[in-house]
Amino acid sequence: MSGKTRDFFGTLKSVNNSIQSRLGEPSQRKKVLVTAFNQFKAKQIQSVTQVPETPPHIKKYRKSYKHQHGCSILHPGLVDAPKPQGNWLYGKKTDPSDKAGDLFKQQPEGIKELINEINEQKYASHIKEPLGTMPTRNYNWPEESKSDGFAFGQKIPPSEFTAKEVVFPPDAKRDEESVRLMYLKSHGNFEAGEQKNREYKWNVNPTDYRFGKKDEREQEQMKKILQHELTQNQYPKTTIISKNQEDWKNYNEDPLGKPKNQAQINSRMPAIFGEMKKDEQWTAGQCINGQPTSKEVQPDIDLGRATKFGFRNQTKQGDETRAFGVPTIRNDIVKTGMKSVADPQNYGDEVPAVALLFPEKFSHMGLTEQDFLMLRNKKDIKQIFESIGIKYGIGKFEGVFKRAKEIQNTFDDKVSVKAFQLAVQEMHHID
Repeated sequence: MSGKTRDFFGTLKSVNNSIQSRLGEPSQRKKVLVTAFNQFKAKQIQSVTQVPETPPHIKKYRKSYKHQHGCSILHPGLVDAPKPQGNWLYGKKTDPSDKAGDLFKQQPEGIKELINEINEQKYASHIKEPLGTMPTRNYNWPEESKSDGFAFGQKIPPSEFTAKEVVFPPDAKRDEESVRLMYLKSHGNFEAGEQKNREYKWNVNPTDYRFGKKDEREQEQMKKILQHELTQNQYPKTTIISKNQEDWKNYNEDPLGKPKNQAQINSRMPAIFGEMKKDEQWTAGQCINGQPTSKEVQPDIDLGRATKFGFRNQTKQGDETRAFGVPTIRNDIVKTGMKSVADPQNYGDEVPAVALLFPEKFSHMGLTEQDFLMLRNKKDIKQIFESIGIKYGIGKFEGVFKRAKEIQNTFDDKVSVKAFQLAVQEMHHID
């Protein structure tokens, strides 16, 4: 039994004893006992409903404590921390440093400036191009040039004509009409605002005659814009027709967005149109999924394995490294002497795809790089280079051919066109 329960029954027992001592009759004793019990129960309920406060050592971790009105937000570790005494400053004091103005102002002053100026006087750049001042050329000017108002040169008296009058003289003699027409024809020298005359032979005087057709001026244009219904043939006029014609029009035509009038009289009797929906045996889910049997739900017997004879790929010894299919380059077939146009086989001697994107230099002539690297005898080499205009004597040709053999690094009496070309570049200037 808890402490509250013991206190409760102990209080009841004391109250009962006091009531029995005061009241002698059982009926009065029962009424007083019920009243005392109700008062005691109300006090107990009121005391239980009171929420206990959070302990102080836990309250500092709650959000309700941190977000109180008028209080600063502190870390829980700083709530009970002792505050420093006196004028305590946080952080580290920074040592005094150079100011920005002193860093920008780096020119020497005083004795340092004088020493620097003496040291700079021996340089030609300081004499010819001093910093911030004009160069001193040590000219010996006469005394007259030092007076105020002195100016170099000779004063020119004011001219009788201005520059505009010199370029465009006002009293210039104009050219004759024949001379002007001559310059007009030769140089296209038109006067200002002059119209080009093509010397057409008009049947009328072009200065007085007006070409084109005159439009008739329309009256009251603004009135017709504001009141367009007054314009003829621009706005439908109101016409009065018979009721039979209008009724026939309502029954015969199909109005836009409305049902067609079937000439039916609206009945006041309640009616439900359409057919009642019957109970369908199949629902939408059954239409999608169907009603498969238990056998149909089972997985297929050929799922993940071959059940047909001859369709099972069983590996044999040696199939681990076996390559199936036909290779693209048929090295296993002997190439014929001359390849036919209808032969689709690739014997490895065809050019790759890069030759199509970046063709060789002489591919338009039917030559490949192999033609320049093929070994040829001395007679063929001489014939090839003589056909392009490179002819040598017997002695020089032998020397160039010998150098080509060294470049080719061969002991046979054959070299390639490429090697002979490199030898020609080295020994062409040698006689």
